[in-house]
Amino acid sequence: MKRIIIIAGLIALSACNKQLDALRPHNVTNEDAQFSTPEGFGQAALGLYPMITTGVAMENSAFGYGDITMFLAEAHGNNIRSNDLGPNRYSNAFDYLNAPDKDHSWTYYLWRGSYFTILHANKLLDNVQKDEQRPAVLQAKAEALFIRAFVYFNLIRFYAKPYYQEAANTPGVMLITTAANSTDYKPARATTKEVYARIVADLETAIPLFNQEKSNSFAGKLSAAALLSRVYLYMGGTFQQPDATANQQVVKYADQVINSNKFALLKDNEYRAYYNSSNAANKEDIFAANMDFGNASISMQYAFPPQINYTGGYYRPSADLLTRISKTDLRTAHYVANVTPGYENDSIATVKYMYKYTAIYSKSPFRYIRLAEVYLNRAEANVKLGKNDAALADLNIIRNRAGLASVNLSGQALFDEIMLQRRLELSFEGHNGFDYFRNGLPMVRNYTSASSGPMTIPANSPKILLRIPQEEITLNPNLTQNEQ
Repeated sequence: MKRIIIIAGLIALSACNKQLDALRPHNVTNEDAQFSTPEGFGQAALGLYPMITTGVAMENSAFGYGDITMFLAEAHGNNIRSNDLGPNRYSNAFDYLNAPDKDHSWTYYLWRGSYFTILHANKLLDNVQKDEQRPAVLQAKAEALFIRAFVYFNLIRFYAKPYYQEAANTPGVMLITTAANSTDYKPARATTKEVYARIVADLETAIPLFNQEKSNSFAGKLSAAALLSRVYLYMGGTFQQPDATANQQVVKYADQVINSNKFALLKDNEYRAYYNSSNAANKEDIFAANMDFGNASISMQYAFPPQINYTGGYYRPSADLLTRISKTDLRTAHYVANVTPGYENDSIATVKYMYKYTAIYSKSPFRYIRLAEVYLNRAEANVKLGKNDAALADLNIIRNRAGLASVNLSGQALFDEIMLQRRLELSFEGHNGFDYFRNGLPMVRNYTSASSGPMTIPANSPKILLRIPQEEITLNPNLTQNEQ
């Protein structure tokens, strides 16, 4: 991990809309030397992973890329209740204010950190020859394509309207696929459809290039297939107006992951203790950011740490979420009594980021993709395809694993139960708000928080989008700002 951090620290970014500075590795003198050997490509690929964990590469923030993306997705949902009066970057997102400046929101750090990673991936990809045959180089290329797709997918989710809302005619994000740009390069926003097409192309190109079996802390054939099942799900339309072609692709890629038998759902006590462990050797995790040798700080938003005289845990599971978890549900083990001083009425916290939690930081991995989600992806796609039996079978696998009895539903009732199980199963893992909006559903909070009252945010509201950092709009006049 020290080596990873060193490599990551060697990458410099002049500006998001300018050419990526040449790589200057610690033990070589120039870029040509970096990419002169397969080992050099491998080192460059290795340096990508810290950028999607703790990496933000901006100023003095301890809140890294994983912290930001996981928190913001929940902040736009109804799984959490705020005790945070703010104003600060956390309450700004929770209250749907979406400020475009770095002093009041996380958009600056997310946008700049994302393009930092994309441009590093582009630098690696630019140096791969078209006729390259060396396995190690092709493996590095595949990993770079995966990471680029992963980051672009997060960008398009946060900054662009849901795919079903005229993707061909709505602005997405800057689509930059090479580092060979002039210093005055100022790209406009590509359409949402164009960005999704690039994400799909990168992942589908990467799959046959992977030739090494690594742990779930690294990209691979099956993690790319799993991510494709999610990407196509976001392209799959609403229950009332589904896109059959996209949903068929969800099923195709989910089948590849599930039928590989490489992964397995944890059961019983192992499932209860799921989040009190690293992702290393975990059979359910498909792609996770390992923090065994690093630190995540999202934990301090959700729970009070063991030390006294420290403020934390301002965002607690909402009663709206907790009351939907039955007493016999094994997932009750994922919530514990944990009181933030001064807020005794909010005594429950999620354990999903409390693994080895001390002071500000925890060692909890960011579980970006796991097998339970893939089952639920396939279930949702099948119900939208009208294949109720197949959807029901996957739904009941998830229910039964949680200790719940099977149900016999179809149509709208089946879709609603799949969405409920997505909410219960994947809570605090970066899905909540997106699951409503991509399906054309409103996000409804029927409760009061410290910084806001009850609210309903429809899927067509401009408030569902983050605003592009004002600094970027100033630097690049070709960028258009999201409405508010």
